Amino acid sequence: MMLRQTLAENLKRLRKARQMSQREVAERAGLSKSFVSGVERTAVNISLDNIGALAKVFGVQPYVLLIPPRDDIYN
Repeated sequence: MMLRQTLAENLKRLRKARQMSQREVAERAGLSKSFVSGVERTAVNISLDNIGALAKVFGVQPYVLLIPPRDDIYN
């Protein structure tokens, strides 16, 4: 799995688990809703600073957003 795809999947999982909209995540991270949507669709490249801002919204360390889901570890 590519890093952008891993980030997108993790972001979607965390957002849905916390029942947050893309707009709410964006506002809390200081980003635009269209940017968050683009990250979830793997359509944009994201900076380390923005990964950090998104991680802060979910209360996780930034590297957590880049860890492949368990079922993909050995693929």
